Amino acid sequence: MLNVLLEERKEEIVEEKVKPRYDWRYENNLISGKKPIEIDGDYSQWRTNLILSNHRDLIFIVDEINRHHNVSDQMHYNYLYAHIRKQKRFAKGETKEDRKAREAKEALIDSIAEYYKYNTIRAREALQILTPEQIEKIRKGKEKGGVK
Repeated sequence: MLNVLLEERKEEIVEEKVKPRYDWRYENNLISGKKPIEIDGDYSQWRTNLILSNHRDLIFIVDEINRHHNVSDQMHYNYLYAHIRKQKRFAKGETKEDRKAREAKEALIDSIAEYYKYNTIRAREALQILTPEQIEKIRKGKEKGGVK
């Protein structure tokens, strides 16, 4: 009896972890499609705007349609389809490792700016000429101690 209940519980846990994959057909069709498609119920204006705004040449188009948030999904899609030039675009999303590296570099630049009383631009320039020993000295100088 207990084994049967445990097996049912394991099946429930496995089923909960599987989440549906996002369907990229709308964004792919907007970027490189030959003819428009009809919109189903799973179209998300917010998600489409978010994905398309990662491309530099589409930011202003997405911003313009974002101002008109009260349009229907089909109107939103049609506007984007009509205004986006069809070409191959490749956008690599930022991974967790990339984000951690970027945040660490920004923290280091902030430390240099605080230590030498530089602005951010001068701190970036100073980072290029500082030695690892000097950077370590700046990091240790910024530590104030105490409980985190």
